[in-house]
Parts: sequence; C-alpha cells; structure tokens
Amino acid sequence: MSATEEANHKKRKSPHVSEIEIDVSAPEPPSKKALRKAKKKGSDTPLESTVGQEVGTVASNEESNNRSEYGIWIGNLPFSATKDDLRMFLTSNCSFTDTAITRLHLPKPSEKNGRAQNKGFAYIDFSSQKAANEAMGLSEKLLSGRRVLIKDAKNYTGRPEKSQDEKQRTSTSGSASSNPPSKRIFVGNLGFDATKEVIEEHFAQCGSVAHVHLATFQDTGKCKGYAWVTFEDLAAAEAAVKGFVMIDEDDEDDDTGSDAETHKKAKKPKQKRVWVNNLLGRRMRMEFAEDATTRYKKRFGKDGEGRKTSDTDMGEANYSESTAIEGQPQPSRPTKTKPVKPEYSRYDQDTVQKLSGAIVESQGKKTTFD
Repeated sequence: MSATEEANHKKRKSPHVSEIEIDVSAPEPPSKKALRKAKKKGSDTPLESTVGQEVGTVASNEESNNRSEYGIWIGNLPFSATKDDLRMFLTSNCSFTDTAITRLHLPKPSEKNGRAQNKGFAYIDFSSQKAANEAMGLSEKLLSGRRVLIKDAKNYTGRPEKSQDEKQRTSTSGSASSNPPSKRIFVGNLGFDATKEVIEEHFAQCGSVAHVHLATFQDTGKCKGYAWVTFEDLAAAEAAVKGFVMIDEDDEDDDTGSDAETHKKAKKPKQKRVWVNNLLGRRMRMEFAEDATTRYKKRFGKDGEGRKTSDTDMGEANYSESTAIEGQPQPSRPTKTKPVKPEYSRYDQDTVQKLSGAIVESQGKKTTFD
C-alpha cells in the first residue's frame, strides 16, 4: 500500500447526517435590508416578527389609501390635532361608526419648534354619501377650540369672486391696485440719482406728462426713492402702470411709386412693445395714486395723521412745499402767536455776545491824526 492510499485510509469519516427538510408553507425569511431597518429601530422584538409587522402595516396602508367617491376636506384644524382626534370628533357628533371611515389622510407633520405639527387640514373618505353629508354638517363646530371648515373634497371653490372694479383694475394695470384708475400714478423703487427731468423724459413715451412731483431729502436734495407722475390722458397713465406701451414700427421697405404707397396704406402697421418699467437700472413699481384731495384730507384733515402727531395746528410758516398738493389751492391756516416773554439776565448784551463767541459790532469812534 502506497503512502497516498494510507493517508486517505486514515481520514476521518463524516458522521451520518439526516436529510434537510424544508417547510414550504413557512414565511419567507427577512432580507438583509429588512434586517438593517429592524436593527436601526432597536426594537427588542424578534426580527421576523418586526418584518411581519412592517409587511402588515404596508398592506393595511395600501388598503386605507384606497380613495372613495365620498370624501370631505376639513380645514382650520389645530396644529396639534391627530387622526384619533378627528375620528373621535366625527363619531361622537355623527350617527355613523368608525367603520364608515375608509380613509383618513392627515398630511405628514413637520418638526417646528421641537414639536410635531400637522398642516391644518385633512382629507377623509367614507363608505357612503350619507356619512359624508352628515360629516359636512359639522362645519363651524369647535374642535380643540377652533371652528373647523368642512366641505366636499371635490369642491375647490373657497375664495370669493372679485368684484367688477377689482377685475377692471387688474386688467388695466396687470396687478391689483387699491385705488381706481386715474391720471396720477405713484412710482416707487427709484434710484437716488433720479431727477424730475429724467422721470419726465422717461414717461413721455407713454404720453404727455403734466407734472412730476419728486420726493427729495431736505439736506442733500436727492430722490427719496418715490415720486408722483401726473399725465394729461388716462390712457397714458394706464400704459405706465402696465409697464409697457405699444408703438408703430417704421416700414423699412424701400418701395417707390404710387403702387408702393397704396400698398403701405392698405397694410396694417406693425406694432412693437416698448417697456417703461425700468429706469437707471432699477425695476420700478407703478400703481394708480390716490386722489390729491383724499390724500390731503387723510394727512391734514380733522382726523388726519398730521393732526394726531402735533398738539397745535401747523402754521403757514412751517408748511413745506413737499406736503403741498399740486394744482390745489391751499387753505389758509390761523397762526397762533405766543406772547414773547422778556429775557432777564445779570449780564449785559455785550458780555453775552463775548461769552457766546459771537461777533461784536464795533461801537467806537474812529480817530484820525493830521
């Protein structure tokens, strides 16, 4: 017997092992991804049961996410409200049971100030139209101190329709304005280097400008960033508020003869849009200004802002041109003259002037020598 045969003969023989039995009906073992998720949760329950719970939860969520045709939208909820609070609110005030609620979708709360809060609204589906109508009857009821608003989930009407005046203002100016259309507009977001001449020349593209009132600083005389522009035509003011004006393009064709002139007359002139909402590299904000008389009454009327800030009426001497209204005659104001009290001092006038550093006029006589 060779050495190799002796080595193989001396090898340990493996013990007899029974065949492995596999239970086909047993649940599928969890994947590595599921095991990692369960490990992160740090639960003490076995991994198999945790995975089973997750699978059951997903299945129940899929069942609960099935939308029904009978749903409601509930808003103005307290931010601390939960799904259990909503279920309790509905079942305690209605005749249906909890089983009638097939789906309750409360948007995922977000962490704010260290507390989990909802978004203030939820969608709830029911198994019948009768339950949905009964739930909609709870609108304006109190839930944790807040009156909830409930309506059909397919009803998207909520904001009131705009009035005719608001629609007209929006259509003419492109943006909602609190004042009706007028020849006088307010221009904001101006540069500090803007002047009356520059503003008048810029808005002359819209139409003839009657007057420009520029708000300036008293010390430097520079623009404060806003102004009022008055046009002679309402159409020019509307074009300025829109931010652009349509002008006719010049026909660059070099056709000659009577046929060419007839062709030019028959053809409609092309128009191009010229923007007037930028001045000195800044995007201006234009809107219709308040009427001059109304603005004056608000500032200097009986209950105006100017009356509230001062205890006594302003005299004509203290009235500045910046507060004057263009084209409006200013009412005369009674001036209150206070009696002048005589000033008493132990120093004479010359001594006071010397102490204050003022220049004292010479009162001596000039002496000349022959």
